[in-house]
Amino acid sequence: MTSETTTAAEPSVQPRTTASGRLRGNPWHPTFRGVALATWIELLRRRPSKRGYIAYAAIFAGILALTILAALSAGPDKSSVPLELVLVLILGAGMLIGPSLSATSINGDSSEGVLAPLQMTRLTASDLALGKLLASWAVCIAALLTTTPFLIYGFLRSGWSANYLVTMLAVAIFVVLAFTAVGLAWSSIAARAVASVALTHLTTGLFVLGTLLLFVFTMPLVSEDITVVNKDFAYDQMTEEQMNDPNFDPSVLPCVEISSTYTIAHTQQTAWMLLINPAVVIAETAPLVNPNTWQDEGLAAPGLFAQIHQGVSGARLGPEMPQPYNGCTGDYGDQDAWAKRQLQEAMYPPNPWPGLAVSAVLLVGSVWIVIRRLRVPYKKLRTGTRVA
Repeated sequence: MTSETTTAAEPSVQPRTTASGRLRGNPWHPTFRGVALATWIELLRRRPSKRGYIAYAAIFAGILALTILAALSAGPDKSSVPLELVLVLILGAGMLIGPSLSATSINGDSSEGVLAPLQMTRLTASDLALGKLLASWAVCIAALLTTTPFLIYGFLRSGWSANYLVTMLAVAIFVVLAFTAVGLAWSSIAARAVASVALTHLTTGLFVLGTLLLFVFTMPLVSEDITVVNKDFAYDQMTEEQMNDPNFDPSVLPCVEISSTYTIAHTQQTAWMLLINPAVVIAETAPLVNPNTWQDEGLAAPGLFAQIHQGVSGARLGPEMPQPYNGCTGDYGDQDAWAKRQLQEAMYPPNPWPGLAVSAVLLVGSVWIVIRRLRVPYKKLRTGTRVA
């Protein structure tokens, strides 16, 4: 009697392929449940340490000290400076905290060997990418909520409407989200956390300080010399007796042409460098303050954001061309030209859209990079990358 042993054929797991036979990765599209789960996991893993709480306390103390200093220097009258200072500090702290957290999110998990198990679950690449982004961003926003009392105090002293405050906060939070995504992208590209953190802060510094330096350094490239021919009396032909005579009439001197050379910079060609600066984006969403009628409108005097807007508007308008004058006839041109120019710059329509567009591109592009880097199977691994 023979016994037959039947062995069940083990099902083979075939990798998913496209119609052309190319290997496909795991699904990329996000799900609400997957993003929420990935965010929760990331929040549990990224809980602040004692050093983190100390850093947040130091930031809070710095904002408190600067707000008190601004309030004392502003005096008892209405002033927008405390509110503007708090908004700038919120933007600066957010662009420091958020990207710093996200810059070690992916390569940190990879080096610890916990990224690959998450990639083998039903979580998609977008779930992991958006979850890590939202977790870092949420921790940053939670830290910034501590500035709420300063915001309320500054708002009550500014005379601004609530719409402007909400808009500026929304813009600041969006910019922080975009640069948090930049940190996450560098974390997915660089194998070492130190490198990704350095590259993230370098990118942030490029937009915060680099745009200003680039604008200044490119001024000679858009500058030109122009010659203006003026007319005036030939004072260089005066005799010593005429110079010592207090009642001397210069009309007896001949009227001559005097050529003067001026260097002007066509900053309207490079003003976009200023408009993509994060601090300028916030200033461009602030209310316009007329330097002549701000008291009648119940607003505070032009503050920090008004000065930034006026400077950027001057660059957008371009140089004010020097006008020739005729000193022989007493025609010195429009004597109110400077005041008119200042008013034009102060009330020039704001333009935060280039900066917002750049932030949107950074956000979408960074998320796209992260999703591609998280999809498995990998086509190519960086040297020294730990998979599991």
